[in-house]
Amino acid sequence: MKGVNDMELPPVLNELREKRQWVCHQDKVPKNPNTGYNAKADEDFTWSDFDTAIEAMAHWNFDGVGFQFGYFEPYSRRVSGIDLDHVVRSDGTLEPFAQEIVDRMNSYTELSPSGNGLHILCYTKTKDIGNRVKLSGGYGLEMYTCNRYFTITGNVFGTPKPLADRTDEFNSFHERYFPPKTDSGNTSKEKSASSDSVLLKKSSALSASVTDSELWDRMFSSSKGAKIRALYEGDTSSYSGDDSSADLALCSYLVYWTGGDAYRVDSMFRQSGLMRPKWDERHGAQTYGERTISRALDSVRIPDWSIGSGALEAGVRNESKEMISKAEVEKEVSVEAFEEINVDIDLVISQNVNAYINSSAEDWGVRNDLKRFRNFANRKTGFSNIDEKVSLYPGLYVLGAISSLGKTTFIHQMSDQLCSVGEHVLFFSLEQNRLDLVTKGVSRLTAKKDMRLAVSSIDIRNGKFYNDSQEAVVNKAFADYAEFTEHEIIVECSFATSVSTIVATVKKYIEKTKVLPIVVIDYLQVIYPLDTRLSTKDAVDMNVRALKNLQKDHNLVVILVSSLNRANYLTPIDFESFKESGGIEYTADVIWGLQLKVMNDEIFDKDKGLKAKREAVRDAKKEKPRKIEFVCLKNRYGESSYSCYFDYYPQYDYFVPSRSFGIDDDDDDRL
Repeated sequence: MKGVNDMELPPVLNELREKRQWVCHQDKVPKNPNTGYNAKADEDFTWSDFDTAIEAMAHWNFDGVGFQFGYFEPYSRRVSGIDLDHVVRSDGTLEPFAQEIVDRMNSYTELSPSGNGLHILCYTKTKDIGNRVKLSGGYGLEMYTCNRYFTITGNVFGTPKPLADRTDEFNSFHERYFPPKTDSGNTSKEKSASSDSVLLKKSSALSASVTDSELWDRMFSSSKGAKIRALYEGDTSSYSGDDSSADLALCSYLVYWTGGDAYRVDSMFRQSGLMRPKWDERHGAQTYGERTISRALDSVRIPDWSIGSGALEAGVRNESKEMISKAEVEKEVSVEAFEEINVDIDLVISQNVNAYINSSAEDWGVRNDLKRFRNFANRKTGFSNIDEKVSLYPGLYVLGAISSLGKTTFIHQMSDQLCSVGEHVLFFSLEQNRLDLVTKGVSRLTAKKDMRLAVSSIDIRNGKFYNDSQEAVVNKAFADYAEFTEHEIIVECSFATSVSTIVATVKKYIEKTKVLPIVVIDYLQVIYPLDTRLSTKDAVDMNVRALKNLQKDHNLVVILVSSLNRANYLTPIDFESFKESGGIEYTADVIWGLQLKVMNDEIFDKDKGLKAKREAVRDAKKEKPRKIEFVCLKNRYGESSYSCYFDYYPQYDYFVPSRSFGIDDDDDDRL
């Protein structure tokens, strides 16, 4: 690839130059050429044409540019791609299977950034596909028609060829390497087409700082240590000499202890006495070893190692269990069976309504509860227009919005405002790190101080200031931010963080500080399930109920950020807009939503006009400031079904109550 400022497309790719499907990338993360923020695979307004991407690459010093495969009408002609890893030998020749793919595809092919892989671009008229697999020998194969971008190096492999229509060839290779899975004897092509395969099926959740030797020692010292050591040494006697059952058992233990790191499971299994040539024998698109690891991944309940690696002593799930019902899982994870619960019925009877009203005890009785409840009337969000309607009473709050509309920014700004008046906030961030959120807060303060000197969070992180005055404003904002955030705790989580970890952390915080914090969780749908065998809906419902129990047990304010159903992206927000809405609609005390003001336009009340709706949303997202409506769908503590409006400055992560809709904000005269 040429330098950042002089990269050119090979002439055979000129047909892609004007397509608005280009992004930049930094550390493999796709970046929006228009703003410098992250690009989204399902948000085409975060993409651009090639020339804009090149200019942005130079402006923000990004690593390079890439082409985004987009969602279009089914079976329309679309750019698609094949990614081959580790297939270029040192002498420049290809591995035989890769050579076959290159020859049959006979379309534009270039070297990947590593120099030992290939990217093939072509046109197809096929369904939405997004699959990847690790092949025997360490080679990788990925195939995409959507929801992915490929880095473009311009380093052509072989003879330069334009993109060719290769639907049949593309589908043929997909069927070979990603065969349809069966479910109860029925072929399920859709399931196969939308999920990752084999060793890339689940990502690692256990710290790589633990060596294999150390991990084996921990496994041998656990309550199941004797069984694990026997398997490690190649002893299959506990499984009646059935090698396959023994292989699956050891893989199940390894899946548990590595946190679901399939690559490491494969590596450590090869160190055991069970390793034999059969492990690498191919059965269809998978080797025997890959099939065994895949079965273990599907059957083991993987623990949460993300915060406090704690007890590494528990065993694994029975490797032969299939998906079980939601009711069965709830019974398994309950603390006690119903018949074992001891109920003090005399205490229950003594807490009758008469006693509740007439009690004079300080710790129980209606007077004490009324006093406590009324004290919360003065707890406000810091948004003047919302605070006219509500107070933050203890309860479970849910805030939902479509992707890239600012829901994280909104709830983080609220957290800052709560801390500025003395509240404690525990902010569990499952996507963004501490630096991201802190620089958002500092950028917001620079905008509130003087919009003309405001600095974006990404420029703050990169140290880019146009003049000394801007740098001085940022330094002052850091100092001001530090003054009121002593009790704002950003808990950096991962996609392996479970609700159990969140609950335990909150309880430990209360125990340590003797303070009831406001708990914010961003966001609900990426909390790791309590049981991996549950459906997505049931897993989320269970997490919602667990957090509601935490809220009730400690009289807390718990705020969950939630994504919305893709089907509701072009409709005004309502209960059905929320993913897994059953658990949210009936369990939450307060439900809030953010949506573009344009969603109130007449066009969105009609069933037709999909293209016009998309264009309206795209245009609304480009507005500066962006016009946002805050909607309340449910409120157990007062008025519901109300709304108010905000001007949103995404470049500065700043929401301002909007004057344009009759709502004044005395705190923002500088704007």
